[in-house]
Amino acid sequence: MLKPLIAGITALSLTLATPLQAGGLDRDDVGKLILGIAAIAALNAALENRREDRSTTQVRDRDMRAPRVTPNNANRWSDLNRQTNRRVIPHACLRNIETRFGTQRMFGLRCLERNYNHVNSLPDRCAVRVYTNNGPRRGYDPLCLREQGYRSDRRH
Repeated sequence: MLKPLIAGITALSLTLATPLQAGGLDRDDVGKLILGIAAIAALNAALENRREDRSTTQVRDRDMRAPRVTPNNANRWSDLNRQTNRRVIPHACLRNIETRFGTQRMFGLRCLERNYNHVNSLPDRCAVRVYTNNGPRRGYDPLCLREQGYRSDRRH
């Protein structure tokens, strides 16, 4: 919308830059000027429509292509699944630890190291250490992990 206006102003300035007659512009000159501005605006609008048509057909052609077949029946959204699977912790590692202050629930660190590939990516703020009659136990607080977006693989 701004381009036709700029084109018209440019055409007007080029017309006015020529030496003017002593009497100014007559009716024929004004008519030619208006006709020239209208022609430039129409040409610019046609070019804009052509650009829009070309971009929409390219998008339509891309959407109409056959879906890409991945080898070995791999999932198309494997990266997304890989990220969500990183946040699934084995429920078998959830332990009830007896302390002198009561029972504490936590995911045991050794169990996670054996059964979960992404222990190093677990948030440090969820790491806990509790003291039992058999010595200290390390692991991760399940409520903290849930708040951070992790969940167990237990089926309800």
